[in-house]
Amino acid sequence: MNGGSWSKWRLVLAILVLGLLADHGSKYLAVSRLTTALEHGADAGGVAGRVRAFYGLRHLESYSTEPYVVWAPLWRMRYAENPYAAFSLFSMFSNVSPEARTAFFGVVTALAVFFILRFLRKVEPGQRLLQAALSMVMAGAIGNFTDRLAHGYVIDFVDWYWWRRPDLYWPTFNVADSLIVVGVALLLLFPAPQPERAAARE
Repeated sequence: MNGGSWSKWRLVLAILVLGLLADHGSKYLAVSRLTTALEHGADAGGVAGRVRAFYGLRHLESYSTEPYVVWAPLWRMRYAENPYAAFSLFSMFSNVSPEARTAFFGVVTALAVFFILRFLRKVEPGQRLLQAALSMVMAGAIGNFTDRLAHGYVIDFVDWYWWRRPDLYWPTFNVADSLIVVGVALLLLFPAPQPERAAARE
């Protein structure tokens, strides 16, 4: 493997690790700051105990506190649990057992990661934006699925709504959802160059 390939995979790994840390770290903060669950969790004293409680406790909406207002006209933080896909899509799975939902999303995530890695193998070392976009989508998909494995649902907390109208809101989301959306947007705005076009430029 040449230096360019090593550089490419280092970038992919860095974005993946940072994306997962940001996603799970922000979800931990959401549980810590927007609920009182960790205060009631067994052995929740100290950082290690609180982390164990974070991954061990389930269905914490009854512990949720008042939303934290970031900017009153448009933005607040609110704890929410989403058993479906990003932005509460595929709510048609409401009648499906949690185990079946987890299995389904596990297959979808595995396929997504497989195709992204396969495509990344073909990406030229100099195509940094394309590498970053694909890595962000992969990090977001893995982040939400590992959340689903740990809890049976995905933790959401970013709540955007229309001007001072919380009843008119965008579906609550999280960092993993944001990584997927930004990654896909970059892929749409800056698609991979077609082989014939690249050859013509050369």
